[in-house]
Amino acid sequence: MADKRLWILVANASRARLFATDAKAEKWDLIEQFQHDESRTKPVDLFNQADNPNAGTLHGPASENDPNGRRDLEHDRFARELSARLDKGVDSRAFDELVIAAPPTFLGKMRGLLSTRVKQRVRLDLASDFSSLPERELHDRVPLL
Repeated sequence: MADKRLWILVANASRARLFATDAKAEKWDLIEQFQHDESRTKPVDLFNQADNPNAGTLHGPASENDPNGRRDLEHDRFARELSARLDKGVDSRAFDELVIAAPPTFLGKMRGLLSTRVKQRVRLDLASDFSSLPERELHDRVPLL
């Protein structure tokens, strides 16, 4: 049987990197980088951007009218974007197993949004924010073998 293809998603609520490697995990290849600038915007600025369609929504639950609620909405949007990307990876049979490293709150959002077929491929999830670490340090922090 061929080596298992492994994807590693290192993320926080505003940026993420997706890597691929094989079972030996000697070399990580960067597949894609993601950035969600709205997640980095100050809550009060999101609240004041009522005319910006990417800054929350004008309609819906009262919590979305709260500056912090709008920020949570942006975190949810980014988690959905990443989850959709992982679904595409399953569709194209690009990976067999998945490792996710993200801060606890964002990891929880991700877990809640992952499809069953992606969840079945999760080998490990780490509740840590490694998103700002250079790739060479990730190899030491993310246990793959």
